[in-house]
Amino acid sequence: MVNGSESAEPSDVQRKILVAAERLFAQRGVANVSLREIGAAAGQRNNSAVQYHFSTKQGLIVALYDFRLVELNRHRLEMLAARGEHSLADLVDAYVRPLGSAVVEAAGANAYARFIHRYLGEGAGDFEPFTPRHNSGVKAIAAELANRLDHLPEPARAERIRQFGQVVTAVLADIERRLEYRQIARGGAVAAVDGLVSGMLAFLSAP
Repeated sequence: MVNGSESAEPSDVQRKILVAAERLFAQRGVANVSLREIGAAAGQRNNSAVQYHFSTKQGLIVALYDFRLVELNRHRLEMLAARGEHSLADLVDAYVRPLGSAVVEAAGANAYARFIHRYLGEGAGDFEPFTPRHNSGVKAIAAELANRLDHLPEPARAERIRQFGQVVTAVLADIERRLEYRQIARGGAVAAVDGLVSGMLAFLSAP
């Protein structure tokens, strides 16, 4: 959402601010970065540029979700809709592939996977404005995973699904970082995402 509109595409200035924000948030955490620092990193001379475009830090976070997560969510929902019934492999694929493909395609130019990994690791604090347009796909996958893991006691089931999500974001954040610093080539990154899918399927399939 930018300036109150869920559907509006960000302007060039807004896009620069969003890219700068996700990188600084990934490096230092949401709580440790000021709006003024974000504006400066985005090349804005006006100290109030971020407030002008996004009002508050929470408004900026929502806009960042709109900027990245809406498309990822759409991709997940399309993958789920492609099949009437979903195997465990289908669910893992639908969870991992959209962000994994985005990480590979960006080739290290973005820091979204690193941002979301750090953000979730911080516990999100007061900033957790997820809406269905951001995470309905993830919620649908998690619900189906819970049904497929019904042989586990509820606490163990919830913990396994939580660990699944944490490992996925951690590994994709690492792939993203290695792509930026040219520690891994595109082919290696594709193979790493494939390996993550296989590994997470084995993890969820374990007794």
